Amino acid sequence: MRKKRISLLAMLGLILFGASELCAQDWAKAMFDHLSHDFGIVLRGQKVEHRFRFKNLYVEDVRVESITSSCGCTVPQVTKSLLKTNEEGEVVATVNTLQFQGQKEATIRVRFSEPFPAEVQLHCYVYIRSDVVLEPGSLAFGTIVAGTASEPVSLTANYAGRPTWQITRIEAPPYVETELKELSRHLSRVTYQLMARIKAEAPIGYLRDQVVLITNDPDPKFSHLYVTLEGYVAPAISARPSPLLLGLLAPGQTVTRTVVVQGSGPFEISKIELPSESFKAKLPGKKSNLHLVSIEFTAPMSVGKIQGMIRLETDVGGMAAIEIPITAQVVSSGATASDAPSSESADSSLVPVEKMAQP
Repeated sequence: MRKKRISLLAMLGLILFGASELCAQDWAKAMFDHLSHDFGIVLRGQKVEHRFRFKNLYVEDVRVESITSSCGCTVPQVTKSLLKTNEEGEVVATVNTLQFQGQKEATIRVRFSEPFPAEVQLHCYVYIRSDVVLEPGSLAFGTIVAGTASEPVSLTANYAGRPTWQITRIEAPPYVETELKELSRHLSRVTYQLMARIKAEAPIGYLRDQVVLITNDPDPKFSHLYVTLEGYVAPAISARPSPLLLGLLAPGQTVTRTVVVQGSGPFEISKIELPSESFKAKLPGKKSNLHLVSIEFTAPMSVGKIQGMIRLETDVGGMAAIEIPITAQVVSSGATASDAPSSESADSSLVPVEKMAQP
């Protein structure tokens, strides 16, 4: 960390002593994992965005002062304008596919005011087709409970051009079920309806994928239509906070923390497994959508890092046990955070833990 601080101060010195402005921007560019993106060929009305990720590599705070685009075809936003050390943010570039068409280029200027003034330029390239229009612009599923299939979502693809144009087949992720219907065909215009459903076996987490409509267009560049798919598969039951952080504790000190366990419907926690006898917990009562589980921990007399896992079993069929990692640091009485052993030195003195079923 100290080297990075020195690097920034040295860069400031370069600016003060007349170094080129280009060199002065290098500290800001280093935070981005890439500086350009080609969207390729997209459809009119399609929802299209790209995320440029950046991370504060330095000791000093980094602040984004402003963000602009050279072309209205691409609208930029920043997800986090003030970043502490090691914090991450994103510049989200969204293409306006309704009001623009053809080949477009945009330069996004990200201006920083702290720790030193700097500007990073991000470049976007896109070709927006005008002969195919999607309504709506994506397959948006919203939130889906894990283990259940979603309601069907549909969109229409309207084409104007060759009278023999067809969508011949569909390629979709394995967790997506699709159906395609030709709704109308008149001279050079044709309309298709795409129906899609997320299957019950979809993975938990955010879904950001594509369904590909393959056409009989003779030009390979235009034969594939990419439809954005997005949604969130939420676990049937979730627990927070996770991990459970108990902080710095003196030997023999007792602390109590509450774990909130929430489900999409009434459920019962049937069993709690704790890492060791230093922990105590009580099974909640009757079924409910929400349970508050009180976890009591008494620090051992030995100094060191505590790591373990709490497992909660429920009566929800097919639901795996919920695992909550826990960490604590036992330090000598009167010690401060700076006195605590580092993670490297503490690993050699981990307190042994064995899972024990709570009676």
